[in-house]
Amino acid sequence: MKVAVIGSGIWGACTAYFLNKEGCDVELYDMWGAGNSRSGSGGASRIIRLAYGYDEIYTELTNNSFNFWQELTDESERELYNECGMLWMVSQNDSNYIKNSKKHIESRGHSLVQIEKKDAKKKYPEINFDDINEIYFEKKAGALMASRCCKNVVRKYQSEGGKFYLGKVKVFEDKLNNKESFTFNDKVINADKFVIACGPWNRILFPKMLGSKTYISRQEVYYFSVPNNNANNYNLSNIPCWLDLNENNPSYYGIPFHLNKGFKIAYDERSTIFDPDKDDRIPLTHLVERTKKYFYYRFPRLHRLPIAETRVCQYENSLDGNYIINYHEDNDNVLILSGSSGHGFKLGPGLGELVKDIITSDKKIPNFFNISRLKNIKTESQYYNSQIKYNKKRLFN
Repeated sequence: MKVAVIGSGIWGACTAYFLNKEGCDVELYDMWGAGNSRSGSGGASRIIRLAYGYDEIYTELTNNSFNFWQELTDESERELYNECGMLWMVSQNDSNYIKNSKKHIESRGHSLVQIEKKDAKKKYPEINFDDINEIYFEKKAGALMASRCCKNVVRKYQSEGGKFYLGKVKVFEDKLNNKESFTFNDKVINADKFVIACGPWNRILFPKMLGSKTYISRQEVYYFSVPNNNANNYNLSNIPCWLDLNENNPSYYGIPFHLNKGFKIAYDERSTIFDPDKDDRIPLTHLVERTKKYFYYRFPRLHRLPIAETRVCQYENSLDGNYIINYHEDNDNVLILSGSSGHGFKLGPGLGELVKDIITSDKKIPNFFNISRLKNIKTESQYYNSQIKYNKKRLFN
């Protein structure tokens, strides 16, 4: 079977790798290359964690990815995966998201334990826990070096005979049953199956299918300086990855000092529309100041230390925050993988294996990912804070 995979972000790269390993004739295509700065999978790092509330399917896919990430980092001369753990700080009124995660994590042999505030203060004196209601530690979690991972997956795929092409792919969605519906540098791509994993560009390639079901939001990432004389106190050996579940402000999260970039902090607030081709990737002053205010409050020993580096990226969102895995209604040889951003990187290997089984063994696509669920969506996802309301008119008009 010949399969063309469009997009070498972590979903596309892992899918191509597992299809090639299965014996398929695979061609992987990308405009700028694996882990590039504009892609949804680019950038220095991502958090990997198993906590996913009541949605066990994500815990399963992430758990299925750990061995691959460990093997990949063991094969590399540079660190790709650091299992430093994950600290969940709950400053909102309830901790149901974490409590609902516990049984799914423990059923896979891992732990999620509550920590008393007095013990957390003693263990992590750099963090201000004053307004935190509950604290949990997830041991089987950590940081993935994102761009490095993408590049290494593609190298691994190529070393085992996989073909990789850089250039422009065009899709003619209104002619999907035509043999010329996919072109690469204006030449027709011939394949038995097509897997589309272009992240923020999916809805541009497939406006009929995804135009009213997904949107792209703008996200800023900051790397704060740490003290020159005791940087080690703020690295992955001493502070785990962390996330503050907060219903009144954005849910801030971060990865301690790594890759000599700084102490990473970002937020989850998917309310600002972004064009991945036209919009500037420059931080906005009011968001910088908002983040500084939070960061200096949560990490008071870093008060007034400057931002060393910034990044503006984008999330590809479905309307409910869950993934879309569907064959196109006009051609059941075209499989679309969408809605990945914000929580899709960590489980790329597990998802790649799932797609491999869908393509080669006719494995049923989980109903949870069926796009039909978005026709009459009335509720918010558990992945979005309650202050973010999804108004179709605001998003798409």
